[in-house]
Amino acid sequence: MEEAPSPDWSGLPADILHSILELLECPDNLRVAAVCTAWHRTSSEAVCRISQTPCLLYCTEAAGPSAVGMYSLLEQRAYTISLPDPPIAGRYLIGSSHGWLITADEKSDLMLLNPITGEQMRLPPVTTMHHIKPVMNGDGVLEGYEMSYYHGKLFPRIEEPACTYQLDEYRETVYFKAVLSSDPSSGDCTVMLIHQPYWQLSFAKVGGETWNWIGIGTDYTDGIHHDGWFYAVNIAGTIDSFYFNGTSIIHKRIAYQMLTRPTKVVYIVQAPWGDKLLISRKSRTTNHNTEGTFEIMVYKFDPGGKELIKMTGIGDHVLFIGHNASLCLPVSDHPQLMPSCVYYTDHAVESLFEAESNKRDMGVYHLESNIMTNIVSPEPWMTWLPPLWLTPNTSKTSNRRTLCLE
Repeated sequence: MEEAPSPDWSGLPADILHSILELLECPDNLRVAAVCTAWHRTSSEAVCRISQTPCLLYCTEAAGPSAVGMYSLLEQRAYTISLPDPPIAGRYLIGSSHGWLITADEKSDLMLLNPITGEQMRLPPVTTMHHIKPVMNGDGVLEGYEMSYYHGKLFPRIEEPACTYQLDEYRETVYFKAVLSSDPSSGDCTVMLIHQPYWQLSFAKVGGETWNWIGIGTDYTDGIHHDGWFYAVNIAGTIDSFYFNGTSIIHKRIAYQMLTRPTKVVYIVQAPWGDKLLISRKSRTTNHNTEGTFEIMVYKFDPGGKELIKMTGIGDHVLFIGHNASLCLPVSDHPQLMPSCVYYTDHAVESLFEAESNKRDMGVYHLESNIMTNIVSPEPWMTWLPPLWLTPNTSKTSNRRTLCLE
């Protein structure tokens, strides 16, 4: 009796494969792409329709300078991803948003990188930022940046003497966090950057030529984009909103100094049920001279009373905070995650980039019991670069790469 021939999976109709790919999370999506040439071609055109589970991105000694580890909370296993030049170990990570990393190269210029597809996009150069003047040597070659200290209330008066930074030193001191309005591969994306002096805001279009300074406020620590508006929050709980899609910039102050005790870092999150949440994260210095989170409080913003309402938990939802675009996700879509918990990575204002060898302040904070647990044990990451959350984006896959199990 003759054996039945093996099925020719390459002949699976593309529309059926598309329907399958739209429902897969990142690891399975990439496995499908590796089956055969036809499936790789189809997967490069597919758009994922489901919410991806965040992964932890980090460096490992085994991966080397041009690769990163990626720990999947969905599968509770680690992968290695090879990345394009310049080597990731020589960059700084300024944020992650919509599946893209915002990185700073050795000249402190910012570049977007999708670690899943390997695609990269440059942002406008440092020298176009409002507070910056280029420093040239005798041959006219750029060798540093001079930053003037003022903000909107002081301009044009200078409050402190200007500081000069070497090309690679600027990124360590000046950048704090960047957030994207949308997936850059869509062709229309704006970047919001929190930076020194005084943790102010600047914006730039991906593909644009200059950074645009917004001299509205100071001490911002986080921002989000929702329904066409950027929202930025500062350490005192002031919320400002900005609209950029027209010919001019519209600014609205949503709330003013709602936190009676300002903290070093405050996050803002758009909840799936419609509320905006503010997350206050308190840290202290441990015996090992590293900052450790000891309390995280979640507040619901009441737009009517312009006040914050403390929450004892967030029900069947989970928060992701740190150097990533802050997220609130339903556990019903991500059953591997623990409800009413905050998954956090290091985000210390003073020491994130300066203390490269310090143990990183990371973990899972259980809001209802006020206890902390490890994300994974043993911890696979090096202390440099600081690990951060990434929501994988497979929608643009012209350079899709294969993941390797660690």
